[in-house]
Amino acid sequence: MSPIITALAVAVVATAAPALAAPSATVPLTVSPTRSTTMVTWVPDRVHGVVLLSTGHGSWPERYEEAAAAWRNAGFAVIAPVHVDSMHYPDRAKFTMQASFMERIADQRAAAAYAARTWPGKPVVAAGHSFGTLIALCMGGGLAHIAPFREPAVKAVLGFSSPGRIPGLITPTAYATDALPMMVITGDADVVPGFVTDWHDHLFPVQSAPAGDKFAVVYRGGGHELVGKADAPGHAAAIANSVLFLKAYGLDDKAAKRTLARKADTAQEAWTRR
Repeated sequence: MSPIITALAVAVVATAAPALAAPSATVPLTVSPTRSTTMVTWVPDRVHGVVLLSTGHGSWPERYEEAAAAWRNAGFAVIAPVHVDSMHYPDRAKFTMQASFMERIADQRAAAAYAARTWPGKPVVAAGHSFGTLIALCMGGGLAHIAPFREPAVKAVLGFSSPGRIPGLITPTAYATDALPMMVITGDADVVPGFVTDWHDHLFPVQSAPAGDKFAVVYRGGGHELVGKADAPGHAAAIANSVLFLKAYGLDDKAAKRTLARKADTAQEAWTRR
């Protein structure tokens, strides 16, 4: 699996630009007896739910501040570990690209445990960008042919720019066990030169997971940096729709579910539902 994970890491380098909304705090996170990291948090005054955020390869949580602030304003505590492949992880050179996959899984499990201690009983949504979307999909039950990655606390999955179809890793049934509500947001310019040549591949999780409460939104002109770059085509609308999904399937908000059900294609965005 090593060459596959290497290819994945190359394919999902984050290109998001910094935003302006400051996080609430950065806290220590013990991942295992031999490793720790830090976790960036955005916490509302009253927490209704939790978002476990996994960043793009090489990236760091603050690159997603606008999205995180919008989720916080909707009542979600957003917690995002600094992964070992992050440019902000002090011992980054000690970890191969191949190793970063399982270390990310460990980070998100530790974050989920932190959420359970800090906000017991609050609903949890796994979210991510690019490589981080793959991790979120695993938390929702994906890639069960490799290992049982499912995090029981997670009740929905939200991803920007899924990793697409990676030969040998993303098999035809890779998401057959991803039965949770899911939203994947991408754009028709969301390609990674030299690897992801067809943006349609980002839709594969929604197309192949069990039908029911699955949504994909495609933005005209939207690229791989859509979630983190304020002037990217579709950026504001994408974040607004992600908030709607979090309310609908994180908080079981009936009005939000009705609004999602009524969403129709526009000149800017196209919807897929299953």
